[in-house]
Amino acid sequence: MKVSNPLTIIAIFSGVAETLATVALVQLPLEIQEVFVYFVMAFPAGIVLLFFFVLYFKNNVLYAPSDYDDQSHYLEANNLKEKVTDQLEAVFNEINRQGARLTEEEVNKAKRTISKTIAKETISERQKEVLSFLKDNPSRLRDVSENFGLSMNTAKHYLMQLEQRGLVEKQQVRTSENTVASVWQSCA
Repeated sequence: MKVSNPLTIIAIFSGVAETLATVALVQLPLEIQEVFVYFVMAFPAGIVLLFFFVLYFKNNVLYAPSDYDDQSHYLEANNLKEKVTDQLEAVFNEINRQGARLTEEEVNKAKRTISKTIAKETISERQKEVLSFLKDNPSRLRDVSENFGLSMNTAKHYLMQLEQRGLVEKQQVRTSENTVASVWQSCA
């Protein structure tokens, strides 16, 4: 089981900490046990207070990109695209202010490259594996499905998501049997 959600990590940490503290309590001398009992009682309360503080002021950090059906929603929730665009704009303005002039085409190319990098970094691990496979092996849907042990629908879903992000493209090619087949290949 892969644990990527911060809420699950917090729950596991709290449970393990409380269990170990309870076990340690029995091993401590009687003089220290009373103080330690208060700590064991206050620790979860402190975690709960911190959790609600984070939940109120910065709730979007409690969810991993994989918790969203579409990772682009994660980017939207965290305003990452806007932050990166603003930062990129500031960098280009500073470069232009220092005397090195960038053309509009160079600026747009840099923005597209960064946008593609963000898209690539926010896909699932399995989609990264598929993308890496397609980089060296342009393949049909059936080949991708068989290579990764996926159903045809799941493989198609992955490929279509990658295509929407501009990371792969589908081309029609003529096979040796003189038929037309769809082949997916990496754009990156």
